[in-house]
Amino acid sequence: MSAPMRTRRRPALLLLAPFFAAACRPAPPPATARADIATPPKPVVVAAPPAAAPGPSPLVSVKTQARVPEGFVLDGDVAEWGSLVPPPPPRPARPARGESAHPPTSTSAMDAPSHVALVLSSAGVTLAAELDEGSQDGIWLGLGFGAPELPPIGYFQRGGGVMPLNCETDMGGEPLPADVQKACHETLAQHDAFIAGYEARFVRFFRLDRGGLSGIGEDGKGRPIEGAKAAVKGGEGRLTIEATLPTSALPRASSAPIDSIRLFARAADAPRPPAPADEAWVWREIPEPVSYEPFANLRALAFQAPEPIGRVPMSYQPGDPLELEVIGYARGSGGTALEPTRQGLYSPISTIGDVEIGELFLRRPALAILRRGEIVDTIDSYGAPTGIVRRNKELHMFFYDQYTSTDIWAESADWRVIAIKPSGEYTELLEGAVNNGPWEKDVEEFHSTRFDRFGIRGTPWRQDAEGEVPRAVEITWRYDATTGMYRPSSRALPATKAKKAR
Repeated sequence: MSAPMRTRRRPALLLLAPFFAAACRPAPPPATARADIATPPKPVVVAAPPAAAPGPSPLVSVKTQARVPEGFVLDGDVAEWGSLVPPPPPRPARPARGESAHPPTSTSAMDAPSHVALVLSSAGVTLAAELDEGSQDGIWLGLGFGAPELPPIGYFQRGGGVMPLNCETDMGGEPLPADVQKACHETLAQHDAFIAGYEARFVRFFRLDRGGLSGIGEDGKGRPIEGAKAAVKGGEGRLTIEATLPTSALPRASSAPIDSIRLFARAADAPRPPAPADEAWVWREIPEPVSYEPFANLRALAFQAPEPIGRVPMSYQPGDPLELEVIGYARGSGGTALEPTRQGLYSPISTIGDVEIGELFLRRPALAILRRGEIVDTIDSYGAPTGIVRRNKELHMFFYDQYTSTDIWAESADWRVIAIKPSGEYTELLEGAVNNGPWEKDVEEFHSTRFDRFGIRGTPWRQDAEGEVPRAVEITWRYDATTGMYRPSSRALPATKAKKAR
């Protein structure tokens, strides 16, 4: 009998698991009506209006040339000048190791549609201009040579130098009285006005247009220039001008010879010339430095002479080159104001053979010895000689100088004798002085008509007011024909003369 079949039962919980899982699943959300979402409209692209075409350029390039072109005729036709466009600027030098790179050279002039070329010469300026439509109403042209720096104003200090003005406090730091501050600020304002007027004289503005060439006065209006000539040619879109300027129309110069010029050129879009910033000007070299006669060699020597302590700004106008202007401290100002003084460059004094001797200003008084106009030598001097005589086949020149020494507030007094030979050589003829200063205020010079006897008479200076008053003395130099020199001797003056001298 077979064994009964046994059937395995699954637990009821396992059989019911799918139903529990379905029951536990979250019910889906109820269906809702879906709103239609509107599609945003495409942005409307509005075409920008075309950029306005740039107006005519006001830029004007400037360049210098060594000489006027061959076949030059003042007729307004610039064909003989060739291209008026300046050459491209040179590439900057390569910086050395450790140095920063040099800034790139401006090439804006290369893009200018209008151009000016000019030649500076001993006769003045000759120029040619080619003006594009942006400059059809004309251009401003500025010429300048650069003003030398002025000395500072302030109060003279003992031993030299100038203490700058302080309008707020005294040397102890205490506030100055209101009236003193006001006066000080007025002094500074006057100095600023002096500087502005001074610097303006080293610049001249001109206008080039269909009417030719005109100078610009202080009121900004054009004026004819005596001796200037101009010719204009062209029509719409292109205007060419040729012009010449005399030396009298040039600004003041502070170098000799002149080897560079400061230039500014722009379209004339206003009734008055602009006041360009320093960076708007361009410096151009003069290919062949320019000198002005007469005595160009002496003028070059004067401007190459070293400046004494304290600065001595010096200038001249090329149309009047023998007249120098020197800026110094105004007399009686104590260092708080400057003023110009006129000074001749050279003035002949005497001759010996073919040698000429004259006064020369080398930022200080001097003598020039010339042979047939060429410089043989120069000698520092005290100014004009007190006397000149011919002796021993030479020219003897006598100089006396007296001035107050600010270090000890005593008088200095000196004689000097120079002999000029026919060869142009010179020698000093005065033997050493005896007790030659310092002196009290009563010191004076004396000399005979023929200058075979001359000297100094006065009371030697004493350091303090205590003690015995020094006796007045007299120092006399006499010509010694044996040695060809002037030998000194001295003697004490009688008391009565000493009192009279004091």
